[in-house]
Amino acid sequence: MIGEPTMKVADRRELSRKVTWRDFLSARNFRRFVQVLALLLYLALFFAAVYPLKTFLPPDMFLRLSLLNDLSAMLSSRTVIQQLLPWALVVLVATLLLGRVFCGWVCPLGTVIDITDRFFEKRVRRPLMRERRWKNVKFYLLAFVTVSALLGVQIAFLFDPIALLTRTFTLAFFPPLQLAYQLFGSRVPLVGDWFVQHFGWIFPEAAIHFRMGVIAFAIFALIIAANALSPRFWCRNLCPLGALLGLLSKFSLLRKRVSDACDRCRICSSLCRMQAIDNNTIRTNSTECILCMSCVATCPNKAIRYGLHWGDSAPEKWAKEISERHPQLVRRRIVFAGLAGIAWAALARTNAGAELSVSQQPISSPFLLRPPGSLPENEFLSRCIRCSMCMKVCPTGGLQPAIAEAGLEGFWTPVLVPRMGECAPECTACGQVCPTQAIQPFNAEEKAWLYIGTAVIDRSLCLVWSAQKECLVCDEVCTYRAIEWKVIDGIAYPTVNDQICVGCGLCEARCPVQPQAAIRVYSFGDKRSWSRDRQKRWRQMAKRKGATWEELNLQRGESQR
Repeated sequence: MIGEPTMKVADRRELSRKVTWRDFLSARNFRRFVQVLALLLYLALFFAAVYPLKTFLPPDMFLRLSLLNDLSAMLSSRTVIQQLLPWALVVLVATLLLGRVFCGWVCPLGTVIDITDRFFEKRVRRPLMRERRWKNVKFYLLAFVTVSALLGVQIAFLFDPIALLTRTFTLAFFPPLQLAYQLFGSRVPLVGDWFVQHFGWIFPEAAIHFRMGVIAFAIFALIIAANALSPRFWCRNLCPLGALLGLLSKFSLLRKRVSDACDRCRICSSLCRMQAIDNNTIRTNSTECILCMSCVATCPNKAIRYGLHWGDSAPEKWAKEISERHPQLVRRRIVFAGLAGIAWAALARTNAGAELSVSQQPISSPFLLRPPGSLPENEFLSRCIRCSMCMKVCPTGGLQPAIAEAGLEGFWTPVLVPRMGECAPECTACGQVCPTQAIQPFNAEEKAWLYIGTAVIDRSLCLVWSAQKECLVCDEVCTYRAIEWKVIDGIAYPTVNDQICVGCGLCEARCPVQPQAAIRVYSFGDKRSWSRDRQKRWRQMAKRKGATWEELNLQRGESQR
């Protein structure tokens, strides 16, 4: 009853106010400038995540800045991840000083939502609703994520805005952009050749395709479409990272002050994108406020300001602090959210199809091939935040999101699919961009003894074994010389030395037999539970079980003499 006329009057007063040069220097416009810079930096780091890495800042910097990612990875793995700790402390200190400044000034998904919201403002008639009952959903989701992480199971990846946006850009947007570049990159008039020369390096030569890109895009589209209901619907109602930062902001030193000049015109409450200002009492909920500065910029009486205050040191005319610092949560719903976290953890860990590999790791599929340097499976699953950065940086496109290979708990985690692209012998990028170090850093030399699987020749499909045709493809492409030859009845047949083969998948990727390769990599050769020293000793102890093709030809030449 009160809301509709008030909003109309507020809109008229805001639109009728003359724009002065000071408006362009206002805190609100400065905040928008910082938002754009942060988004551009995020995009620059995303596109610069190409092997070989040359960025000054880590490409996964924004993922490290997500306190939800940091907290859930450390809780679920029960480990203090040194790489995340300094970035988590930066956001923690900033929140305790300034409040939810990350949400309003830095978060790239929030900026994308603000940009797309311009479309909905002009073309969609939003319902006049004050979604008080929705506001607390994000806190219940935070409880769900936290309880699940305490039980060692990750679920934050589904809700964290940075991981969600990075996954969407990788799986849904990057492949079409690469295709457009390959088709039209150099054909664009005037700028085509210049773009190829200066920015062509951001697209790998191999054509990249990802599974489940449609699902990633659909989730992102739903978040954007929710703006039709209200501005920043995701941020104000569903984002658990915002809930976490909101709870911390209760202790922030930055306070909103309103002077006696306030005449309760309600312009600030009607224009607040987070509905942090109550329309009747003009009280501000500090857990919802993202410091967008719209209230400061639109107040006709200049009665609102923000400032750091210690105790009661504020001047008398600014002493009227009208803030609410406690979200009104229902204890029963918090309990239900915690029970849901327990249920998810139990369900995710109940992997009926899992069997133990040679390294005593649960393997639910014979084709579950993890990137080199990955931690043992249970540890890997508790750390991986499904951000897809390793998939983005893979130069061959071989790393793909898991569907059923790793069970329910491993959904969206990276797996190597050799038929789509091998693990390049010289590439070490996936270990460099993993924010939680679920993939440990490694160098190219170490890849010779980082065992992720073993290649096996299907004799019913192999051209040599099944048809006695001469084919050397697997031997020619094998970087580690794991293909050996055995002479049976005067015919040389290829075999795989499992002590030398690390499962890189190059042989499977190049095998000419279609559609299923005659040589495939299986996960039973996975030795991630071994230390790197032990894997290295295993490699050094490897003995030849057959002859190489060169040795075989040499023996044939000597016998012919």
